[in-house]
Amino acid sequence: MSEGKKLYRSRSDRLIGGVCAGMGRYFAVDPVLVRLSFVVLALVNGLGVLVYLILWAMMPDESSPALSGEELLRANLNDMRAQAQRLIRSLRGTSQSTVIIGLILMVLGLLFLLDNFIPWITPAMLWPMLLIAVGVYILLNRRA
Repeated sequence: MSEGKKLYRSRSDRLIGGVCAGMGRYFAVDPVLVRLSFVVLALVNGLGVLVYLILWAMMPDESSPALSGEELLRANLNDMRAQAQRLIRSLRGTSQSTVIIGLILMVLGLLFLLDNFIPWITPAMLWPMLLIAVGVYILLNRRA
């Protein structure tokens, strides 16, 4: 009797938590497509972030032994904390991260300001404007 496929978070092909790479392996699709679907869900209604975090907390890691439900949740939450700390450490001290955060805040402020003066500009336009601003920033920095 052969054992069925199991859904695991990837350790080797992870960008954040390994959820998308694990799902890509499980469903035999490119993990980039799974990642893009989470990004689209996050941009449309924010659901992609919530679903990703829930899956990260519930899916076992491919390198971890079979853990009980509570042990698995505790181990995954510790992994999430460690990844968040790594991200914060990598962003500290880099001038690029402060410029990106500054640009995002400027775009948000501009959007809310324009909403007061031009009624057809709504907060729903936030994501497209934010993506445009980040894209312009990346292109301008690439040439420099």
